[in-house]
Amino acid sequence: MIIDMDVIFASPLDTIMTIGRFLTEASFYKTIGCTFLRIAAGFFLGTAAGVILGGLTGFFKPLCALFKSIIDIVRAAPVASFIILALIWFKTGRVPVFIAFLTVVPIIWSNVTEGIASVDVKILEMAEVYNFTPSQKLKKIYVPAVMPYFRSAAVTGAGFAFKSGVAAEVIGSPAFSIGRELYEAKVYLETAELFAWTAVIIILSVVFEKLLVRFMGRQNGGTEKYHEKL
Repeated sequence: MIIDMDVIFASPLDTIMTIGRFLTEASFYKTIGCTFLRIAAGFFLGTAAGVILGGLTGFFKPLCALFKSIIDIVRAAPVASFIILALIWFKTGRVPVFIAFLTVVPIIWSNVTEGIASVDVKILEMAEVYNFTPSQKLKKIYVPAVMPYFRSAAVTGAGFAFKSGVAAEVIGSPAFSIGRELYEAKVYLETAELFAWTAVIIILSVVFEKLLVRFMGRQNGGTEKYHEKL
């Protein structure tokens, strides 16, 4: 109301009305579906890679120094640099997947490694006394210890995946992407659409995080009970 210029700052009413208009368009659902699938694919691929790397560096200390240097470079380098480089390597539709992947790997890796290092030595000694097999140690000791770290990393990684993935879409502008819609809203000075698409991104990110928390809560229930007994 103070600014009174929608082109600079769209009002809440204009933003809500724009979202309502989006809901009546079939292309809207295709756009959010494609963006969601790209980012989710990058997230799950990055999670898998982070768990594998975290396991390797957690159990084999000499590998930690090697991978830590690489991960530190990925973590410190600007996302925009990787996006531009990825545009040379991949088709525009795959760039958001790759960027989300790169964003998630360091977060999952560091937390999984830290979770493995947090295992109580006394519990491991008890496992030796009772002749636990390697698979039993993994399932009944390491997994319960790592899960709180992994859960925190997954939720944090999901948020970063959406931010970096949409940023990659803005620069690459693949077909049917929220990033492309954001870029076009900027070009045509459609500030209400810019705000509306931003709200959609936030909603998608929150929903994805909630689903992750609920799924991991169910998976973690049994292991936590066993860990409490130990």
